[in-house]
Amino acid sequence: MRALNVLTNGWLVYQTMACRLFARSGYYQSGGAYGFRDQLQGRDGAGFTPNRGSCARRSQLCASRQFIEGDVQHWWHPPSGRGVRTHCSDDYLWLPLATCRYVLTTGDMSILDETAHFLEGRPVNAEDDSYYDLPGRSDESANVYQHCVRAILHGLRFARMDCR
Repeated sequence: MRALNVLTNGWLVYQTMACRLFARSGYYQSGGAYGFRDQLQGRDGAGFTPNRGSCARRSQLCASRQFIEGDVQHWWHPPSGRGVRTHCSDDYLWLPLATCRYVLTTGDMSILDETAHFLEGRPVNAEDDSYYDLPGRSDESANVYQHCVRAILHGLRFARMDCR
C-alpha cells in the first residue's frame, strides 16, 4: 500500500509535471509546444490544483492565447507565439472549467482579476481544419473572468436553443 501511495501521489505527479507542464514533451507534443487544452485539462493543469496550486494558477495564463472571437490557439511555441488556430470546439471551454475548479479548490478569487491581452488573426476558413501562423497581440485585454465568459459565449454558437 505504501508503494502505491508513493507511486500515485509522488512519482506519477512528478512525471506528469516534468513531461507535460515543464518539458512539454507528452504525446503529440514532442516539439515542445504549449497545448492550450493540455495545460488546462484535469490530468494536467487542473489536476494539480489540490497539491500544486501554483501550477494551476500558472496555467491560467493560457487566457493570453485566446483570440478576440473567443477561440484559442490549439498549441503554440514560445517565445514567438507561432502556433495553430483550429476549429477544435472544446479547447477554449477548458479555461472556464479549470478556472472554476481552481477558485472552488483554493478559494483564491484573485485569479479572476488577472488581465491578459487577446490575440488577433484571421479566422480559420470553413473548408480548412486549421492553419499555422504568428498571430498578433490585440490592444484589447480583459480579466480572466471576462476571458472565461467570452469562451462560453463563443461555445454557445454551437448550441441549438429550442424552447418548444
